[in-house]
Amino acid sequence: MNTRNDELGLLLSRTYLSLKRETSRMLQQFELTPEQFSLVAELDKQDDVTQKELADVTEREQTTVTKIVDKLVKKGLVSRRHDPHDRRAIRLLITDAGRQLVCEIIPKVDEIETNAYQGFHQEDIKTLHTLIRKLHQNLQ
Repeated sequence: MNTRNDELGLLLSRTYLSLKRETSRMLQQFELTPEQFSLVAELDKQDDVTQKELADVTEREQTTVTKIVDKLVKKGLVSRRHDPHDRRAIRLLITDAGRQLVCEIIPKVDEIETNAYQGFHQEDIKTLHTLIRKLHQNLQ
């Protein structure tokens, strides 16, 4: 059925690595990694969340999120505050500098995606996204 080069895991991995490489190159000018940007971008969408909630939504280990957030706090892109209802919980907030940076980066991310979708019709892109979401859901 599949040749060795067409195995799902290999195809997805190669595609992910190519996309990550392009994104990493672009983010170098902002002194960010793709992992750091993904957390700041997520906080731009839904601010004032706990580190656990951010880890859950980004499907990362909580300790990994903590390490990345430490770097983002040092860069002034994210701040922490204690949860007023649960003193054990730490809430994360994106700073104004973080929001501004996300606004600068998003058009560049869109450009990378536009290049990745060259030759695709809009309907193909929708179908691809639907299929990838279904694959992800099936593997949960």
